[in-house]
Amino acid sequence: MDSSIFKSPSYHTQSITVHSYEIDFNSRLNIFSLFNYFQEIAWEHAGILHFGLEDLSKRNLFWVLSRVRVEIERLPLWGENIILVTYPRGFDGLFALRDYEIYDSNDNRIISASSSWLILGAQNRRPVRLTDLDLPFLLNDRKALTLNASKIEGVTGNPVNIDSLTVKPSDFDVNFHVNNARYIEWAYNSFSFDHHKENTIKTIEVNFLAEGKENNCLKIELSNQSERENIVVIKRIDDNKELCRVRFEWK
Repeated sequence: MDSSIFKSPSYHTQSITVHSYEIDFNSRLNIFSLFNYFQEIAWEHAGILHFGLEDLSKRNLFWVLSRVRVEIERLPLWGENIILVTYPRGFDGLFALRDYEIYDSNDNRIISASSSWLILGAQNRRPVRLTDLDLPFLLNDRKALTLNASKIEGVTGNPVNIDSLTVKPSDFDVNFHVNNARYIEWAYNSFSFDHHKENTIKTIEVNFLAEGKENNCLKIELSNQSERENIVVIKRIDDNKELCRVRFEWK
């Protein structure tokens, strides 16, 4: 990795050692811990750039993650040292774009991701047009992926597996939203143990569609789209409202 490219404050980097509590049964970083990495460095960098949690809360605004696309060459191993880089990239309508790259100790880029964020009003929960805000956005020309995170279209076929669960207090973040990594964990766990032993994630794409509330009962539906592609839909049971869609591509 050429550190001269990723200069602060436009870019933000973290050196991370993968911990034992962040890995799966193959000693690889689990996918929901990866999303926690992304979330943490995004909050940290936004604060450095003066459009973070505290800056927005003064205006009765807050960030929400709407879409993510992650392409994985390989997941790092337990004890491995990696470098995580993030940077804001620009706007797409109401979305603010933020990208991520992860490098190993040999300077190989092993994970690339792009995310789309919204700013909502704290009272009405409605999106705010970013160009109307007097915030010091820094934008970069670099792109981690050729594609932005996109809308996951309709699911074909009937679910092959259905689980259910109840939202617990430990699932919530500081905005009283279900933590985005929780949805990834629930989606991941809808697959069998044998499936995870025989397959690894090539691409994961996520659409966060609505808020999970305290004590909501949720239904998790896993559907096959092709031999190497699945979509998981997470819904509230009482009104059938979709909260999240997750598309997995396997290798």
